[in-house]
Amino acid sequence: MALIEVPGPDMDGAALAAALESGAILSFPGQPLAPSPEHLAVLRRQNPGHSRFHKNIAYRPESGRMSGVSEIPREDRVAVHRALEDFSGRSLRFLAGLFPAYARSWRVDYTSFRPYEEEGRPLSPRSRNDRMHVDAFPSRPTNGDRILRLFVNIHPSRDRVWISGGNFQRLAERYALSSGILASVEASRGEGALAGILRAAGLRKGRRSAYDEFMLRFHDFLKENEEFQAAAREQFSFPPGSTWLVFTDGVSHAVLSGRHALEQTLLIARDSLASAESAPISILERLAGRRLSVGAAA
Repeated sequence: MALIEVPGPDMDGAALAAALESGAILSFPGQPLAPSPEHLAVLRRQNPGHSRFHKNIAYRPESGRMSGVSEIPREDRVAVHRALEDFSGRSLRFLAGLFPAYARSWRVDYTSFRPYEEEGRPLSPRSRNDRMHVDAFPSRPTNGDRILRLFVNIHPSRDRVWISGGNFQRLAERYALSSGILASVEASRGEGALAGILRAAGLRKGRRSAYDEFMLRFHDFLKENEEFQAAAREQFSFPPGSTWLVFTDGVSHAVLSGRHALEQTLLIARDSLASAESAPISILERLAGRRLSVGAAA
């Protein structure tokens, strides 16, 4: 897995996009997205121990709503909200400058703050961040659009330590057919009553395609597969102040340790990619010999 340091904002965006889409992790020196001292102070003083109910503090840029705040003191919630709002806005401007082709049609997803120590969290295997996986969203089908995530380590002294067991192409060739998951998924021909209720309530966005169903099952399969978890992996340490960017649907990853990180998620339209053939849906459709999306992305 390539870790590419981007030396400055005048880099060729198309070349960076092609590398990113093929499975590279891009890192940016100089702390381009470091929060203000005021925002750093309020975020760093959030020190909950462990939570079985929340994986992070989530902010929705489209509505301005924040969730998962039960362990943030009431007197800090407004300040945390402002810090996440500011981080989201600066992240979007930063990424739009690098990747204007993405920005023309991307969908802005959640901003999150991760105050919890990842090492030793008492979560189920499917929920643990320290087990390698590729990302999929149960409540937000992508229908083949890609999941791009920008991370910043804001801890004052601790690295954020990742591992990777390879890119999606490698994992799909090894497991997509042998696991039986690809053969078992079928393109959605409609929506069940429960799915319709969830979508009407805003808890699910769009129809779930065969691709989305595969990715959800594959996420769980990888986390629960001991052979894969024990396989060779690469380790990456992101020091305090680090900023990095990766398509987390196309790079298997896990977080072994670290706390106090910020993250911005974007859904990148398939038709805006520099190399659409590298997208997980393209890889799976070649293996399946059929289309796995449904209509246009919702």
